[in-house]
Amino acid sequence: MTDLGHLHRFRRIAFATFLLFFLVITAGVTVRVLKAGMGCPDWPTCYGQLIPPVRESQLPPDYRERFAVAGRLAEPFDPIKTWAEYINRLISVVAGGAVLLMVGYAWLYLRTHRSILLYATAVPILLLIQSLLGWRVVATYLAEHVITVHMLFSLALTLSTLMAWAHTFQLSARAMHKELRGYYVLGWIALAALLVQVLLGAALRAVITQRGLAAGLETATFIIHRSFSWIVLGGWAYYHWRLYREPVRQPFARRWAMLTTGALVLQVLTGAFMSYIQFIGLAQVIHLVLALFSINAGFISLYFFKNSVYGGAYQPIPQFSA
Repeated sequence: MTDLGHLHRFRRIAFATFLLFFLVITAGVTVRVLKAGMGCPDWPTCYGQLIPPVRESQLPPDYRERFAVAGRLAEPFDPIKTWAEYINRLISVVAGGAVLLMVGYAWLYLRTHRSILLYATAVPILLLIQSLLGWRVVATYLAEHVITVHMLFSLALTLSTLMAWAHTFQLSARAMHKELRGYYVLGWIALAALLVQVLLGAALRAVITQRGLAAGLETATFIIHRSFSWIVLGGWAYYHWRLYREPVRQPFARRWAMLTTGALVLQVLTGAFMSYIQFIGLAQVIHLVLALFSINAGFISLYFFKNSVYGGAYQPIPQFSA
């Protein structure tokens, strides 16, 4: 197989791994919304078993004392919560297998592509840290700050995987045209503001968990989070609009910018729905998953934008589907 063929195959593996990571994130957020984080009070097993029970009668009579965490009794057995957490762990194992395949392929066939190898190798390291954080989440009985760090490492995992994918397009580094630098900087500001939004949302979620929805909606954190969302959306929408107005010869920059804008709009709508209509679990899952996807998509849009050609002739590299 030619080098281009190896890049094509690796591209598919990396993108599939990225999608699997987002499936893991979706499952993790669902576990959080269901308050099922302690559905399996031990780690990596679940109630000391590789396959968890489906009925409380399958557990020893003293299971709450036996599986106590941080000085607290284990929660009463709930099969929905237990299996939600267990399925989350299973999906994580599948994603881990995809990571091994991606890294193995990179080392076998793409050792001369240092940037690809760097990002691909970073993924299992981040995954190991993420797994340890998963254990820590259980060990600290769902401490909010540990959950937030756990989420940020999920973001680092997806970004590193997506960057390994993006580098298979072998873009040549170019000096950015001076007329584009302002929009490029604006895109980064909007993306940084979005990350702040995610952290504010995590803080707001902690307040709502501890004090209830009504109390959470009266805090300064909620007011800032709500108002800041329009700044993020407005900043990114302007970057997106200028990207289409300028003669930028890099279609992937535009495609990922469009995905980011769409995700941000849906994120604002789900946030408004939760604030003013009903604070339901499905909306929470969609809201956070869209936020993390927006950061990934925006990051990749800016990467391709940086390597765009301004005006003139453009010789595209061979394009393949993801």
